[in-house]
Amino acid sequence: MKKLFSVCSIFLLVGLLIAAPAAWANEDTPDYQTTVNPGFSVVDKTYDHFETEIYEMDTAANNMLISVDAIKSKSCLFRSYARFRYAQTGIWTKYMAFDSEYHFSAVNTVSAYQLMFVVRDPMKGTTTIPRFTVQGVYIDEKTMEYAMQEPAPFEPIKVTTKPALLSRKDWGARPPKSSYSEHAVQRLVVHHSYIPNQSQYKAAASIRGIQNYHMDDPKTGWADIGYHFLIGPEGTIYQGRPETVVGAHASPNTNAVGICLIGDYDPDKDPIPPVMEKSLVSLLSWLCSNYRVNPGVNIFGHCDYSTKSCPGLEVYKRLPQYREQIIKNIGQK
Repeated sequence: MKKLFSVCSIFLLVGLLIAAPAAWANEDTPDYQTTVNPGFSVVDKTYDHFETEIYEMDTAANNMLISVDAIKSKSCLFRSYARFRYAQTGIWTKYMAFDSEYHFSAVNTVSAYQLMFVVRDPMKGTTTIPRFTVQGVYIDEKTMEYAMQEPAPFEPIKVTTKPALLSRKDWGARPPKSSYSEHAVQRLVVHHSYIPNQSQYKAAASIRGIQNYHMDDPKTGWADIGYHFLIGPEGTIYQGRPETVVGAHASPNTNAVGICLIGDYDPDKDPIPPVMEKSLVSLLSWLCSNYRVNPGVNIFGHCDYSTKSCPGLEVYKRLPQYREQIIKNIGQK
């Protein structure tokens, strides 16, 4: 598996009444990454479309994340489209529609892509696209084949109660930039934030900081916070994206729910608080039982898809005992 390194980018604070403290994200550095300013705008028209040039990639990837920032008039109907060219065969996919964030995953690599934007506006307002970002990651074929296959059936004996969550409203989340793409919950991936670590954690303000980084950094510009859930050292579980939609946390993102533990859990760093572990096991138990995810084979650490240490070696070493506890909690028919 190709090695991916941590990226540390300062986020921009935008549109919050309460300022969030500085947050860095323990995200992978993509193998391919670019930000494009297409200069596309629609003014005083009921219809227009724009097709970009074909972008040739200097390194092939089999996971692509495209994020489009669009400033839309209230009356416009806006759609983005993306297509990809397979590296080995040279065959193009069809154009696939999305709003502002698109995830593409395949076993075979792609070496080029192209975007198209379509605007319909009966009120002839103004719609512009100041930028879009593209991130490509290569993951070895064997890992991709496993991640993309339909999991074997799993039937729990008991569906556990959903743990108490701090809602997006309660932690002051910004609204997403656009609609999400739905997916089936099949895999659960555990992360750590790295920064903020425990001493830097400022409750909901830190979660807002991570969301700002994910949505505003020039290299990401994602539609929303990338994780589905985040857990503070004191055990608070924060709702990120709905678990039923695709996140942006560890390629391949489709069908994977991302859970981020706030802190740095590499050796000799933050201790693992028992109350945080309790919340994690409770959350994983509910997800596994509610969505019929086999905890024995489909709970992963981020490092299972990357050579980085996330969710921290100390947490990763405990994943087997978490899996055992979840099986005790929910059983298996």
